[in-house]
Amino acid sequence: MTVVSSSLEPSSGPADPGTTRGTTARSVPSGGVRLSDADPVGRTSATHIPELHGLRGVALALVVAFHLFGNGRVSGGVDVFLVLSGFLATGSLLRRAARRELRLGEHYGRTFSRLVPPALLVLAATAGLAWWIMPEGTWAQTGREIVASALYYVNWEMISSQLVYGAAGPETSPLQHFWSMSVQAQFFLAWPVVVLIVVGLARAVRIRPRALLLVVVGAATAASFVFAQDLHAADQPVAYFHSWARFWELGLGGFLALALPWLRLPGFLRPVLGWAGLGLVVSSGFVLDGGALFPGQWALWPVAGALLVLLGSGGTAVWGPRRLLQVAPLRFVADISYALYLWHWPLLIAYLHYTGAERLDWFGAGAIMATSVVLSWLTNKLVADPAQRFREAFGGVRALVAAAACVSLVVGSAVVGLTALERRDLAQLAAAQAAAGAVDEDGAAEYPGARALSPLYRDPVPEDVEIQPAPAVASQDRPSVDGDGCIEGSAATSPSGVPMTCTLTDVPDPKRVVVLVGDSHSIQWAPAMTEIGRDEQWQVLLLARRGCRLAAPAEPLTKGSNCWDWRANALKLLEQMRPDAVMVIGSRTSPEASGDEVNPDEARAWRQLAEVGVRVVTVRDNPRFEFDVPACVEESYGVACTRPRADIFSPVNPVEKAQGVPPSAAHLDLTPFICDAQLCAGVVGNVLIYRDDDHLTATYVTTLERPLHNQLRAEAEWLFADPMRSPPVRMRF
Repeated sequence: MTVVSSSLEPSSGPADPGTTRGTTARSVPSGGVRLSDADPVGRTSATHIPELHGLRGVALALVVAFHLFGNGRVSGGVDVFLVLSGFLATGSLLRRAARRELRLGEHYGRTFSRLVPPALLVLAATAGLAWWIMPEGTWAQTGREIVASALYYVNWEMISSQLVYGAAGPETSPLQHFWSMSVQAQFFLAWPVVVLIVVGLARAVRIRPRALLLVVVGAATAASFVFAQDLHAADQPVAYFHSWARFWELGLGGFLALALPWLRLPGFLRPVLGWAGLGLVVSSGFVLDGGALFPGQWALWPVAGALLVLLGSGGTAVWGPRRLLQVAPLRFVADISYALYLWHWPLLIAYLHYTGAERLDWFGAGAIMATSVVLSWLTNKLVADPAQRFREAFGGVRALVAAAACVSLVVGSAVVGLTALERRDLAQLAAAQAAAGAVDEDGAAEYPGARALSPLYRDPVPEDVEIQPAPAVASQDRPSVDGDGCIEGSAATSPSGVPMTCTLTDVPDPKRVVVLVGDSHSIQWAPAMTEIGRDEQWQVLLLARRGCRLAAPAEPLTKGSNCWDWRANALKLLEQMRPDAVMVIGSRTSPEASGDEVNPDEARAWRQLAEVGVRVVTVRDNPRFEFDVPACVEESYGVACTRPRADIFSPVNPVEKAQGVPPSAAHLDLTPFICDAQLCAGVVGNVLIYRDDDHLTATYVTTLERPLHNQLRAEAEWLFADPMRSPPVRMRF
């Protein structure tokens, strides 16, 4: 969240974190915004918005309070800042462009000389906290996010890494909050160019620049809003971070800035609008779960609140919210708001790692609040203020060069460290794959993995070896097919509507065709199915979309979403292919509830396949935990990283008794090779089972190949009998 200036003179930039300093601060009364005396529409009187600085203080106070005392709940304050950024940037840019005073080099220097130095300081501190406190398994991802944050594209890094905006917890990124600053920085880079183009075009066709820009902003805002609603319905986690899905909030602020000179509201109405808007802003986080609902239409709640406060500002009525918004505590919070936003979140995540707590108590929240306020005040005095004095002394262009040099230094250092980490991780992953199933000179396996739970396994498991994969690299221990671009999700979608497939094993004349279908819990079985396919001369395909299981809902409540479309198209494709078997995850476990369950919509899809002669093989779901297993193993190991088996699984595989499951289906249960009789642990046979809180490592799945193969022979014997139909009937993919 980039915090915009409380005071914009004709020559000032669109973004000014915290309070305005230097000569600008002396030109306007504290806490106000003054529009240019030479307004393009001919209004000559100055327009003062004293409420804006206080609104910034309210928004930032809500953000920090909800993060620290509300377990990371979204307050709507960031959405308010997006509106304010669009409002102030658009008006300022238009006025300077209309007077031919907007020079990009100088403008970018003024903007980023304010934004960059405090951000780089916090990024460097976050790197130190990660090295000191956080598990090694988080270092590589944190390094990538440091680079992305310094270059203002971390929202896209989070999308590509499939991160979901989450409440404050040990598994949450310490740089999650930088997404909003990236969105605004991208806006600050592109918007001056757009304004210059529109103003130049307006001069060419001899129309008012403000009028043409109003049309452009209105059209872009409407398009962004429609896009955000569609993407929110299809993939809300992606929409939350997506720049274009967020532009409409900036655009509404810009639209109001352009339309404001033409608006003449009655004096008695302004206080009503101001109080109503402030009520919407304050109540947003209490009423709405913004982490799940934004940036959909419910984001209009805090956005409309910010717009109403701006519309209601400037009145003379004494009963408006102006006095409240000008109290000293709010002005102080607004003055340090940019630095306070930067500091509080990484301190929060580091505190949770240091204490081992899952969430903050009141003491921890108060301590982090006090520390963040002190560090923010010091950051302003020791970093932000000197940076502005440098810019005032040497000009915006030189300040921009200096900011770019600082960014290059931080990014270069992070890249060097990240490269070393990635080399180490690759070496450790290769060692893990080589170790799985390896035997020593006496024929005993050092890393038996799942085989250690077999009742036929008699060799002692060595206790003096390091577990594989190492917890630090477990998150990267994925099936090789996971990076081939053939799995649909946020980063890849079939443009034709025909679901994409991955070929795990392909042979010239396959004895059988087996399709592994579903979400990430299906994808994780790819290493074992690849080996089985090679042994049995099967063609094994993977038909997967992240977050989507094969299902046939009775009521298409989410029709039009990517999941709905993929399910319908996947069923149609499988009916056309007529493979010998479709393998799916049959049940679903929970990190909180006891017992696993079967989704009736999934059973309905299996029945549809059975009706056209396609047999289904279900695999019981694996355990899910409330914590990151590799981090737990790295920090404590032992019983702390386990769950009682009875708390996860029903006594009997629920797929065997669920209604609507076709009788022709075969059911596999690998639970005895993942958990022992009492506990589901994080490590078995010196092999780390999980790469996060609920996904199996590719190394452990490799050790599950033999048990899976044996269960397929026992429960799906038709796959191993002589083929009953000739190969040409099958469709090859």
